[in-house]
Amino acid sequence: MKIAKTSRILTSIESWSQLPDGECLLKQTQYRLDHTLPRCFGYHLLKLGQLSSQLSTAKSPIIHQINCAPSGEDIGLFADLHLLPVQDSSIDLCLLAHELDFSSDPHQLLREIDRVLTLDGTLIISGYNPISLFGLRSVLTPKRPHTARLFLLNRILDWLHLLGFEVQQKQQFDFLSCNTSNRLVNCIENIGERLFPFFCSNYFIVAKKQSIPMTRIKSPFKFAKPIMSKQPIATRNNRDLR
Repeated sequence: MKIAKTSRILTSIESWSQLPDGECLLKQTQYRLDHTLPRCFGYHLLKLGQLSSQLSTAKSPIIHQINCAPSGEDIGLFADLHLLPVQDSSIDLCLLAHELDFSSDPHQLLREIDRVLTLDGTLIISGYNPISLFGLRSVLTPKRPHTARLFLLNRILDWLHLLGFEVQQKQQFDFLSCNTSNRLVNCIENIGERLFPFFCSNYFIVAKKQSIPMTRIKSPFKFAKPIMSKQPIATRNNRDLR
């Protein structure tokens, strides 16, 4: 299994247009995001990375929204995503679009998100699937500037479960990894997403941070015999004094 953390320098992605068929991927991700945001509530929304910042969150009921990235335009908080200058348990919704694919330490990135999310906070993740046409293309052309570090969906889900997240929604899309309006291609795309989702190029995950309720500790001590009988004991009247 490929080690998650790497020491090699990864090329940062500044725009969706740098990705293969990036504009089409942006529309598909935005479509799924628009159907998810109205069900996420809170006070603070954090969008991590430039790709996340370029997604529209206008349909979110959360008013205070922050774009966080090391560099770029329309960024409100310039910071390393692996060391967020954000208070613990202060973010209600976090958006992470394809940042795990280009992260040198995805474990640390998820740990930071877990730290800043409130109890019952929500995390939305999108990324690439290595077992797909896009994954095959990345293997055949490893020196292309958009090369990503692809992780299996089940591996991402395991990381989330270890951190205590409950996956509420999981979608896999973009079966053919191509942008075309051909009816036959669209038909194959729909069949592939429905019958063979494991081979789709992209995933979309909605996970909720679980809060562990406090449980009362029961005392192990028990009386050997009941102190009082269940039925009242009948008493005899005293004899009359002679």
